[in-house]
Amino acid sequence: MAGRSKPLPPPTSVAELLGKKVRYRREERGWTQEALGAKVHVSHNRIAQIERGTDPPPGQLAELLDVVLDYHGEIIELWKLIANEAFKDYAKTFLKRQGVARSIHEFSLTVPGLLQTAAYAHSIMEYGDYTEDLDDAVRRRMERQYVLDSEDPPWLWVILEESVLFRSTGSRTVMREQLEHLLEYSERPNIHLQVLRKDRPCIPGSISLLTMHDGSRGAYTEGFNTGQFFEDPKDVEQYQRIYDRLHADALGTGASAGLIQAALRKHT
Repeated sequence: MAGRSKPLPPPTSVAELLGKKVRYRREERGWTQEALGAKVHVSHNRIAQIERGTDPPPGQLAELLDVVLDYHGEIIELWKLIANEAFKDYAKTFLKRQGVARSIHEFSLTVPGLLQTAAYAHSIMEYGDYTEDLDDAVRRRMERQYVLDSEDPPWLWVILEESVLFRSTGSRTVMREQLEHLLEYSERPNIHLQVLRKDRPCIPGSISLLTMHDGSRGAYTEGFNTGQFFEDPKDVEQYQRIYDRLHADALGTGASAGLIQAALRKHT
């Protein structure tokens, strides 16, 4: 029998309660986190995150845990409660995953957060009637960009819809600074920037595809004041196909840089 861990404090959230149940039944069976992870096809680190309540499982994994741990629907019911909570803060899981992803592929109708300047981010949030303190929200967004300057930065591939470049967001000064920032970052070997011409088919929102270091994947979609994060392989595959179509129609990186230069002259 595997040794038991120290008792956990009483759960303070549904995610912690779910994690406590997973850990209790795992230890009851004498399984290590590695052993349980092998049974549900995830790493032991993922099991540890679930048991701590810091990163609850997606629906498919919750179903597997429910069956393997013989909970007869209890884990699934807790997952449904978590899903309802997450709907109110739909970006939290995505941002957490984005910060540790191995590769990120994005299509966006605005400059995505990882490549925004502070002034551009402030203009976007201000226009959207952001309810939080704007300066604090901008600061947090800028802090998330540290991943691009880390020792092992992610592979970042971004497709921008053409109108993003020519639309005036904030002011000419804001746009010039933002476009220069895009050109500078597009020269990095791990960052690839392409533009989708406005006469090509498009979608009314953004897509972000994440691949983690353990090979797991996620897809995040966002529109105005709405968003959802998917980890079910079928959902991720669906958004991968949409992204692939957009990528097939996008200009190459060289032509895209030339179009950004043309937009930069417009805002001068």
